[in-house]
Amino acid sequence: MLSVAEDNVITLQKTLPTSFYCGSISPLDTDTFVVSTTGNKPPVRTIDVHGNKGEIKHKLLPDKTYSNIWDIACAYIPSTKTLVVTDRDQHTVYMCDLTSGEGHAIKNYKMRGPRGVCAGPAGTVFVCSEGTRSVVQLSPQGDVLASHRVDVRLPHVVSVFKDSTRLILSNFSGRKMIKLFSIV
Repeated sequence: MLSVAEDNVITLQKTLPTSFYCGSISPLDTDTFVVSTTGNKPPVRTIDVHGNKGEIKHKLLPDKTYSNIWDIACAYIPSTKTLVVTDRDQHTVYMCDLTSGEGHAIKNYKMRGPRGVCAGPAGTVFVCSEGTRSVVQLSPQGDVLASHRVDVRLPHVVSVFKDSTRLILSNFSGRKMIKLFSIV
């Protein structure tokens, strides 16, 4: 765990040992994070700032063990209390409402090999699509709102700025690349 001061100094606060490999991490609340894992069922877990680990169970979550850390990613969308999980091999994005237990498994030709995922403005979700070299924006209900083609081989990680006007994207091709895009 790191902290960032107002003068942009980054300080290591704490190291949390785990018994599993973590791929993506997203805050669930002020003290707890959700992480995607490999070698475990379920493939999404929680870990809090004290190192306590837990499981997330939802009827839509894949009942399989991922062997490659890059085949699954997750993000929590606080405004809709939704856990979003990508499954690269199944070309599927799972949107799991953690309050009601309902959810959607989304497959769309615009999302081939979904990888990284993050919360967007107004409960939307951005997903990196490796196969279409794009970033896809989903509504809170799982509808495709837009697909933004990006000139990036293997888009892998996406994040939205706090002001929700720009997103940043990195790739997984071995080339060191980060691109910045405006959200229209």
